[in-house]
Amino acid sequence: MEEEKEEQDNKVDESLVEEENEANNQPEEISLEDKVKELEDRLLRSAAEVENIRKRSEKERSEAYKIGISLFVKDFVPVLDNIERALASLKDSDEINYESFVEGISATEKDIISLLEKHGIQQINPINEKFDPLFHEALFEAESDDHEPGFVTQVIEVGYVIDKRLIRAAKVGVASKK
Repeated sequence: MEEEKEEQDNKVDESLVEEENEANNQPEEISLEDKVKELEDRLLRSAAEVENIRKRSEKERSEAYKIGISLFVKDFVPVLDNIERALASLKDSDEINYESFVEGISATEKDIISLLEKHGIQQINPINEKFDPLFHEALFEAESDDHEPGFVTQVIEVGYVIDKRLIRAAKVGVASKK
């Protein structure tokens, strides 16, 4: 009898433990569901925030570009005005004074170079320098008595860089081996 009573007590204890576990499991499941919903909500909010940041940074980049271009154009317009005045004076004149025209073109070139430098753009004029494929584009090779092989002998078009970033490579002729 004592054994039967002990067995019944064990069964009761086991059923109580099972009921407790079931009771404990339900709130955990509910809290897990709540947690999943909360995490899903946070994920959606984070995704929306990332998209908003992307849009805002694209808009700011676009605005910065427009401001930069407008500052450059503002400085460039007077140079363009000088060119237009020079062309108008040629049309209005019966005689062309080539010397003053060349002086005007030379002054305009200096103005443009100064404008580029003001905006951080530097010319690459690598005459007599060692050929650098990062900044030079070789158009031809020619034997030279005056230059070592691999050195620039002629610049066809100067190149341009801004903050060491290539805008246009200098187009050059390079000395070759004899």
